[in-house]
Amino acid sequence: MSRQIMSYTLCSFTVKPEKIREVKRALAELVGQIRREEPRTFYLVFREAGKPVFFALISFENEATRRRHAQSRHLDHFVKKLLPSCEGKPRFTDLDQFATSKRQWVLEPSR
Repeated sequence: MSRQIMSYTLCSFTVKPEKIREVKRALAELVGQIRREEPRTFYLVFREAGKPVFFALISFENEATRRRHAQSRHLDHFVKKLLPSCEGKPRFTDLDQFATSKRQWVLEPSR
């Protein structure tokens, strides 16, 4: 079996301070829906300590799962909540894994 090098997308966005609680709820809802409906999507969210800045590290099994995510109702619902709460637009950066101290997350074979 060949080892696939994962690609990731880093999304960063700054939230208006008065909207942090609302955005945290929306993020929790989004992550729960991804967990249920997109089990082969990796989605990890961070918040910069003491600041209204959030980061989402996202990885997809393949291009088809990326497309399904981009076209999903739950993502559309989240974006409609998020954008009015942000200072500026979210920034997306595509990343290629270069080095790691641990084995990368492994997907179970499709059934």
